[in-house]
Amino acid sequence: MADVEEKMPKTLWAALVFICIEILLIVVLVPNSFIDTAILKEQDWGEALMGKSQHEQLIRDTDSLYTQLHLDNGLNKWVGSLFVPTDEEREKSKAWENLGNLWFKFLSNRGEALTKVLYHVYYRFLLLVMWLPYMLVILAPSVLGGYMTWNIKRYTFQHSSPFLNTYSSKIISFIVVSLMISFIAPLPIPPMVIPVVIIVLMPIASSLLIGNLPKRL
Repeated sequence: MADVEEKMPKTLWAALVFICIEILLIVVLVPNSFIDTAILKEQDWGEALMGKSQHEQLIRDTDSLYTQLHLDNGLNKWVGSLFVPTDEEREKSKAWENLGNLWFKFLSNRGEALTKVLYHVYYRFLLLVMWLPYMLVILAPSVLGGYMTWNIKRYTFQHSSPFLNTYSSKIISFIVVSLMISFIAPLPIPPMVIPVVIIVLMPIASSLLIGNLPKRL
């Protein structure tokens, strides 16, 4: 377990660095039209899965969340003003008002790409939240079963497997990191993929992790 605890921070930092690089590459390289196509394609899959009325409610919730976090408080406008001057500011810069037009246009375009990616993240997050009750129904018995197995091993002197404990924790870490990366990915992901992976793997890994914890009376 000590070995896992030493490696976990490195794994976490590596995941965060990878996610930051992923965001940077998306913002710099991925065209807005490609992001639009991915969002629309994934929304079409979502509507086919859950029905028109329920999917429309998901879209409204996503719009509401994005509006509250980015528009109502002026966040988008404030961030944009840091990189792209307003028309008033350009007019005040006599003889320099056209300087950097191409650069500012690029920044504005990439800022739009970032807002679309964030909107897609909120859509995927709220979609996952809809599956949360089903995940908890399956996860709770697995956690309880793992806890009961651990208690049985404590009092009957059965062997706890460090191998299963270590690799189940790695599976959980892999699921969490993959979930974070998939939220940002500018590719259409079928709505069932992420929930099914979590529902199948997370209970098994959690049960093995808890059931093979070191025994301490």
